[in-house]
Amino acid sequence: MQLKDMGERRAIDGIWKILKKKQAYDDCVYIKMGNLYQLYTVDFIGEGVHFMREWNPEKVGAFFASINLSDIAAMGGLPDLFMASMSFPQDLDWDYVESFVLGMNSVLQGFGVPYYGGDFKESKSVGMSGFAVGHVEANRILRRNTVSKGERVFVTGELGKQAAGYFLWKNGHDEGIEYLLDVHPRIEEGRRISELGSACMDLSDGLLASVKFMGNEKYGLEIYFDKIPIHKLAYEVSEDYGLPLEYLATMFGGEYELVYTAKRGVVGTEIGEVVERENAGIWKENKKFEGEGYAHFSQTLGKIGRQ
Repeated sequence: MQLKDMGERRAIDGIWKILKKKQAYDDCVYIKMGNLYQLYTVDFIGEGVHFMREWNPEKVGAFFASINLSDIAAMGGLPDLFMASMSFPQDLDWDYVESFVLGMNSVLQGFGVPYYGGDFKESKSVGMSGFAVGHVEANRILRRNTVSKGERVFVTGELGKQAAGYFLWKNGHDEGIEYLLDVHPRIEEGRRISELGSACMDLSDGLLASVKFMGNEKYGLEIYFDKIPIHKLAYEVSEDYGLPLEYLATMFGGEYELVYTAKRGVVGTEIGEVVERENAGIWKENKKFEGEGYAHFSQTLGKIGRQ
């Protein structure tokens, strides 16, 4: 069976089965150390899937650092250090590498995160894997499955901008790249959420995917589409190219905003509530959205390369 026939979720489940691991998935690995949890996370981006070589490498570097720190934010933590394994072709200009590193480091410095090195290798295409370490107080850690009845659901920022940017670029408008790569790790927001919030996850794969991942056997998230804050660019792209707004705002992903549950909101917009598991999902006009959101190896979504 090929990976395209399995999809990302089934493949990850298969790896977990091989390793006989049973713990629930989360944004970071967390290990108890006294009154803290140490947080560990890795994230990879590769040429042709997440970005194109001709894109501004400084923007790509900033994106790379941001998506790694985002996992720390989703657990309510503070990032402590960052490392990266980077691979580049022989014939790549040094200027590209320099610009990429400057973009990456600008984000790290913005959060006071030191870069401790990593690995530098030759390859046939550009690719890099980040490793971030952080920490969170034991009584403030945010997980995906710790929802409780009576809580409300909130999301930071606006959704759909990255999807809209992608389709602008796919249709020949290079300014779309700026929107697609414009993500910000919500570290400060995550810290505020950790004071009162219960469960949290970042929206790397879209709101629909997060709704499916968050919750437990008894409770889940019920989201009302008409309450979701949607970026104005998503409305414009939806109208101009005949793309469903529901898809742009909830299924494409790439926003790296935080969706969380709490008795009351501390940041963001209220978009739903915690309900019995069978009623969980995103709803519009009494109809629940189908699908899984973004997933690697999926045959339902195109790759970054222009069609």
